[in-house]
Amino acid sequence: MKEQDTINPSSLRQALAAKARPNLVVVAGGTDILVQLHDRVDRPWPKLLVLDGIKALGKITLHDDFVTIGPNVTFSEIESSPIIGKYAPQLAQAASVAGSVQIRNRATIGGNVANASPAGDLIPPLYVLGATLELLSVRTKRSMPIEKFFVGPGKTVLKSNELITAIRISKVKRIGFFLRLGTRQALAISKVSVAAALMIKSGIILDVKIALGAVAPTVIRAGVAEELLRGNRLDAKLIDHAAEAASKEARPIDDIRSVAAYRKEMVGILLKRGLTKILESM
Repeated sequence: MKEQDTINPSSLRQALAAKARPNLVVVAGGTDILVQLHDRVDRPWPKLLVLDGIKALGKITLHDDFVTIGPNVTFSEIESSPIIGKYAPQLAQAASVAGSVQIRNRATIGGNVANASPAGDLIPPLYVLGATLELLSVRTKRSMPIEKFFVGPGKTVLKSNELITAIRISKVKRIGFFLRLGTRQALAISKVSVAAALMIKSGIILDVKIALGAVAPTVIRAGVAEELLRGNRLDAKLIDHAAEAASKEARPIDDIRSVAAYRKEMVGILLKRGLTKILESM
């Protein structure tokens, strides 16, 4: 890689000015995009906008009502952060099982979101945590719920002149989990994943969010399963009904990693496994 093929800003202002130019590819950790670019054997690489040098984008910050995660924060930093462990344990769980130690030390939350894979491990936890994204350009700033960010596999509403500059989650504490199934324990893309966040008082589920990964063109919410759970007492029978409903809500495809029927079944099994663990801890 020649030096003139990269732009290496040291500030957010410099990065946004560069992003306003055409034909740039943004690189954070590079664990996804560099693999994709290596597959472009018939075309030259585009100019790369490398964000590693912008320290402001690599912080986890605690505020009065929310937590801000910079897009350059790595999976390893999320996994080990006491702030994330307290307010977003599902996110820490997801970060801890992705890739390998080497990948987790490079891969970033912003890259995982921007890559927009329905199998992205950090995306289902961000759905159930009600995350919002800050999208910034030289002239505009907008904030949106993460569920409105994705429009298809690898496709988002991010404009060509914008960067993801922050990911925010509420400090409201909920119990929950993230579970995934891959071909093997490490270094495998998820065949299916399930994240959940619940607010339970005196055994009654006051609120619940469930997100399913790798079983639709984007990560999706299991709305029917949520409605079955909300307002009711968590027990084994209710868990069975919710697991069955979630399986029916999944819209997977057959591909090289798995078949649709197996993915649908595993959605229910993973949800049942996670909810049963919560029930046993009550």
